Amino acid sequence: MTASEKVAYLKGLAEGLGVKDDGKEGKLMLAILDVLESMADDADALEEKCADLADSIDDIGEDMAYLEDLCLADLDEDDEFDEDELDECDGDCDYCSGCDEQEYEVTCPQCGEVVTLFEDDLDFGSIRCPSCDAELEFDFDR
Repeated sequence: MTASEKVAYLKGLAEGLGVKDDGKEGKLMLAILDVLESMADDADALEEKCADLADSIDDIGEDMAYLEDLCLADLDEDDEFDEDELDECDGDCDYCSGCDEQEYEVTCPQCGEVVTLFEDDLDFGSIRCPSCDAELEFDFDR
């Protein structure tokens, strides 16, 4: 039995007992029943909204599972990223896009860190040293 049904039952009892709003107790009893009815209506509305939200969450979960299946469908369980493969790259790996790209090593004048760059990195004209955050500029006019 829902809260609204229980309040309707109480109102029926009050009417059957002949509770009128002309006395002090009658006014109090009927006012309490009105408040209970309002609260029951609010509770019913909240239950409906919660049910709608639960359905939406279920739909989102299904959508996420579908997207996960799409994204992970091409990966085998044996496919794991191995950084050592990048060092031994033969130009036909799944992990890097610049296998055919020329590599450059630059030494930071401030900290001495050796930074490996690719041709695309040089297009920016400068980068930040990953160790000391110094700006490393590239001058191609020489």
